[in-house]
Amino acid sequence: MSFLKKTRNVEKYYNEWTQRYIDSGYGDVIQAHRPQDLNELLSYISKNSGIKNRMRILDAGCGICGPAIFFAKQFDVNIIAITNSIEQVKIAKSKINEQKLTGKIEVIHADFHKIDTFLKKEDFDLVIMLESYGHATNKKLVLSAISKVLKNEGHLYIKDYFQKEITGSRERKQSMKRFIKNMNNYYAYKLPDVNQTIKILRQLNLNLQYVKRNEVSIGNQEYIAVFEKKYGIDIFEDRFHYQFLEPLELYFRKPADIDAPIK
Repeated sequence: MSFLKKTRNVEKYYNEWTQRYIDSGYGDVIQAHRPQDLNELLSYISKNSGIKNRMRILDAGCGICGPAIFFAKQFDVNIIAITNSIEQVKIAKSKINEQKLTGKIEVIHADFHKIDTFLKKEDFDLVIMLESYGHATNKKLVLSAISKVLKNEGHLYIKDYFQKEITGSRERKQSMKRFIKNMNNYYAYKLPDVNQTIKILRQLNLNLQYVKRNEVSIGNQEYIAVFEKKYGIDIFEDRFHYQFLEPLELYFRKPADIDAPIK
């Protein structure tokens, strides 16, 4: 499948599935790794991503702006929120208007692989990707674009699921590969590799601040099982549930001058 077809596949997916997520218990935050209390999740993200007053923030893959609305209400920030789903744009704009936050959040219908072609260079203090990085068809392209719009001394925060190393018995390896393929197909994903991601960002001269397993507490996620059963999503094919992914957070800083001597 070509790059264009893959990106359109993600767009089509969220145009069709966004309302299903909202109605199935996800609410305004379409993220799977979360506690029961969404305020706990969004406060956790605020802290770990380093959100502060007077920041200009890019939410790349914003969904229906549940997180962006929370951040805009808690902080004096300006947020550009991007999604390639026109249905998500419509819902997000309605919610932003309801909260009277039109002056703090701007939603753009666009492909986040191309943000460097329509956003100003070195314009954002912080870029966040909240379970949206896995939807990137070309990881290097989207990270390169982000590095261009990020200010010197700005940060990139990625919270997502990453593929675990495929190890163990032959049966285990085959099962893990199949489960990864199933997840990608069901959720219009391309499960990322953490080592490859770090390598790309270092090649772009971004400095790693931390990479760690997401520590947020997980609440009752029965609604996810109900959601998958309702829509015929069977990642594990009724087999043993090998752990093939892990929830991680990556945090990078763009240095002011990569050629400056160390003092």
